[in-house]
Amino acid sequence: MNAKLIIYRKEKIQNYESLKQLCLLMNIEIILLNEQMTQNKVKDILNKKIKKTKKNNLEPAVVVFSNVASLQMDQILPKLKNNSTLCLKAVVTATNYNWTFEKLVLHLLEEYQKNK
Repeated sequence: MNAKLIIYRKEKIQNYESLKQLCLLMNIEIILLNEQMTQNKVKDILNKKIKKTKKNNLEPAVVVFSNVASLQMDQILPKLKNNSTLCLKAVVTATNYNWTFEKLVLHLLEEYQKNK
């Protein structure tokens, strides 16, 4: 399986360009999402079967890791740490693989609010 990052709201990630370069060096594919793609299932996004749907404006930046080795994550996460706006992070699991991206983001926001 190929290592991939799903990134939503790249404009809210301050170090996006250096993150992009790092992913290029590590052979990690970046899949960019916009507000019209949040109704797609995570599995469809990873398989590039993305359909545009109604616009849904989810606020935070989101980075979802798929098949990224822990050593690679250790290099990527510091690039996301000092972001001035909220940047949620997740790993694709057997459970969230079948969720819509929107459901995943809402779940992450709920967890974030609980652990604030």
